Amino acid sequence: MIETDKRSETRLQEQATIYIELYDQQSDQAANSVIICNSLDISANGIQFQIDQALVPGSILRLVAELPDKGEPLQLVGEVKWATADQEDFNIGFELYDAEHTDIIAWKQLIAERLG
Repeated sequence: MIETDKRSETRLQEQATIYIELYDQQSDQAANSVIICNSLDISANGIQFQIDQALVPGSILRLVAELPDKGEPLQLVGEVKWATADQEDFNIGFELYDAEHTDIIAWKQLIAERLG
């Protein structure tokens, strides 16, 4: 079950292109693969997207988000909070972290502008 009522901030039904870096669990080396998908909705602290493979809740991943009207892609880090199967795809709830060396401040400003 998708727990849609637990997020405290407003969601925007906006499609961003998301690039998710997947790492080998055995090492901390560079990404082994990149999954490309589109967001279903976005908020200041999270992104919901759909992909064709499961991600393990609790996984901390790096991703890049590109919005159609935003020039530069935004580098973000967060955690897979939940994953549910939907026929052949998986819906993923991803919580963004306030992490150094990411574009989280620019992301939050972008969401605030879209809500304002």
